[in-house]
Amino acid sequence: MKTKSQVSKNVTTNNPDEKRQGMKVRTVVTGHDAKGRAVFVRDEQVDGTPIPGLGELAFLWNADEPATYPNVGNNPAAPGIFPPVGGIRYIIGTYLPGVIAPEPTPEMHLEDGDEPGGANDGFHRTDTTDFGVLLSGNMALELDDGAEVVLSPGDVLIENGTRHRWRVVGDVPATLASFIIGARRR
Repeated sequence: MKTKSQVSKNVTTNNPDEKRQGMKVRTVVTGHDAKGRAVFVRDEQVDGTPIPGLGELAFLWNADEPATYPNVGNNPAAPGIFPPVGGIRYIIGTYLPGVIAPEPTPEMHLEDGDEPGGANDGFHRTDTTDFGVLLSGNMALELDDGAEVVLSPGDVLIENGTRHRWRVVGDVPATLASFIIGARRR
């Protein structure tokens, strides 16, 4: 199943007409039949979508509300990378070497200099809790005070709505699986 959901004004996810860089993620989904029994509803390859300034993302599950069960196992395919409070996104991304500077979206909070080409290009904060597992390559996460940590395959990061930026360490792409939950900022 190909879903078409808007990420930002000029990026569309899982659009079969987009030029692919090659990411394909096998995704197996369960649901419930009419009698409430567990069934496999999909076993498919989800294509990655090239995202300028990032690399390539495979949008695996996008919901803006909590799930209710039983259900047939359809992906709600909610739009955007960053979910609202109570929403979720499950994404696998392959990121290119260097600083990862995503195109700003309305959900990203930027400070002076965080804009593309600015002194702090790539810094941003979102109203989300992000759970990431690095699958391959090496990535550095830098916080707004200059503190930095380098992650290696198998490392887990829990990012709690802080101002940060990513960069791939080395000359090979890095792949990160991320589960993003919408949060409320006070």
